[in-house]
Amino acid sequence: MNEILKFLEDPKFVKWVNKPSKKLDRFWSAYIESNESEKEQIQLARTFILSLKSKPVAESEKTAQDIYSAIQQAIAKSRVKTKRRTLVLTISKYAAIGMIFFVLGIGVTQYIKSPRLNHFEIFGKNDNNYPYSTLTLSDGKNVRIPDKESEIVYNNQGQIVINKRDTVQSGKAVIENDLNQLFVPYGKNASIKLPDGTVAHLNAGSSLVYPSKFEGSSRVVSLLGEGYFDVAHNPDMPFIVQTKEINIEVLGTKFDLSAYPGDNIVETILVEGKVKMIKQGFQFSSKEYILSPNQRAAFDINSKETSISEVNVNNYISWQKGFLLFETEDLNRIFRKVERYYNIKISYADPNLGLLRISGKLELKEDKESVLNVIAKTASVEIVKINETEYAIK
Repeated sequence: MNEILKFLEDPKFVKWVNKPSKKLDRFWSAYIESNESEKEQIQLARTFILSLKSKPVAESEKTAQDIYSAIQQAIAKSRVKTKRRTLVLTISKYAAIGMIFFVLGIGVTQYIKSPRLNHFEIFGKNDNNYPYSTLTLSDGKNVRIPDKESEIVYNNQGQIVINKRDTVQSGKAVIENDLNQLFVPYGKNASIKLPDGTVAHLNAGSSLVYPSKFEGSSRVVSLLGEGYFDVAHNPDMPFIVQTKEINIEVLGTKFDLSAYPGDNIVETILVEGKVKMIKQGFQFSSKEYILSPNQRAAFDINSKETSISEVNVNNYISWQKGFLLFETEDLNRIFRKVERYYNIKISYADPNLGLLRISGKLELKEDKESVLNVIAKTASVEIVKINETEYAIK
């Protein structure tokens, strides 16, 4: 805790947080680089100072001594309540920070509020060539779903109904943060109505991790792949979709989020309402992006840059209605979607063919050969079948 106080009482640090300059940025960047062990304390101190900026002037103009006194009182209170001396350092640090925010009337801010459920440890265990969609419950039960299209619904009795015919009941009592996973391999797609009423449509090659019951201050799920979300409105519990690169936070809205492993761009397409996009983890230069309907936010994983543009949202969300729309789209992007949907592999005799652009509509209800023939005619290329799952473009 004393390490955090050191930064809160440093005028140079406070000035850098409130009014950064190139000179201060260089100084503190160099300091952090050479003092890696203090990075967490710096993050917490910076978050605390930024919190003050959101409060009314009379409340935010507390002196360093006021802050110091409040922190000392918080530490004293937390230590009285901490009976095990071996846990004093760990517990008091976080308890004191929480009490400081309470004493000063400050809400928990971005760093403290960010979801900490370790959802992504679950990802990576799936085989996209597996023939079934799979619902893995928190009690370890695996439910295989052979249908190409699946509909999973949590009803009011706490039961899980699959495709309006099969009912599944977890083998243990539901508790907060019990995590479940819906995995949809290539060649399949699924929709799930979550316990809060939110509906998520998952595209081929996607996974969604979610709790058995939403409790606390937010509703947190994690996505790998692509999902279209129709979020149930709840102003008291923001809905947060985590990916490995960004978080999307909403109260109630409709949006598409694409975050496939291997793709260099994470896309957020807003259909209705508003969403806030935040980069994962704590970053000193982090920005929050607020999207309005018909906007696309593209986060570049390599450059860490975000661009926002106006788009025709139907070109991005039509997949969940059973077709694909394209406007001057390159074949590379089109075939990536087709490969996932039909679980096939398409190669190029000449890589430049992937840069050809076409416009049109593909009915995904059709068989793969029919869809590939439409693309071949539109792009004036030849698509040769090698075997049941491999094709080549000439």
